[in-house]
Amino acid sequence: MKRRIVNDEQAVSPVIAVILMVAITVVLAAVLYVWASSFLGGTTKNAPTGSMIASEDGSGVWTIQIVKLNPQVSVNSVHWYLLDVQGNTKTDALVSDVYGYYSGQGKAVVFIDNDFNGKISPGDKFEVHPGEADSDLASVSDVTDYSFRMKFEPTGDVIGYDIGLQS
Repeated sequence: MKRRIVNDEQAVSPVIAVILMVAITVVLAAVLYVWASSFLGGTTKNAPTGSMIASEDGSGVWTIQIVKLNPQVSVNSVHWYLLDVQGNTKTDALVSDVYGYYSGQGKAVVFIDNDFNGKISPGDKFEVHPGEADSDLASVSDVTDYSFRMKFEPTGDVIGYDIGLQS
């Protein structure tokens, strides 16, 4: 009787192959779950809290300065509103829509990012220029008794409270 040595050239045994396939499937499922939950709102952010102060410069231009804001948020995630005496929206936009503009460029409300970080943070401010040509406030000469509001877009919550523009 002659013995014969047979070379088995399989890469891995069938048991190890099954274990590897199950591990790959579990990892892939976990990655897809995390990816899909970001689209479905699985990572809901809480609205920031903050406070503002308003002042008028004597010529009718109002400044709304951010005093506190925790946490700081992107200018793309906050919507501001200027409300008239009856509480109706007179003009509004995302903060990013008025970021980098100055008086005289057709924007009645401009955002000044004092620390240039692209976020709303303490020290940053909004300026309201009534009567600004080619703006929503072109026909408005005085915004005294109007209110200013900021909302966090992902949740729709008001940041802080409405601030009245009162002398």
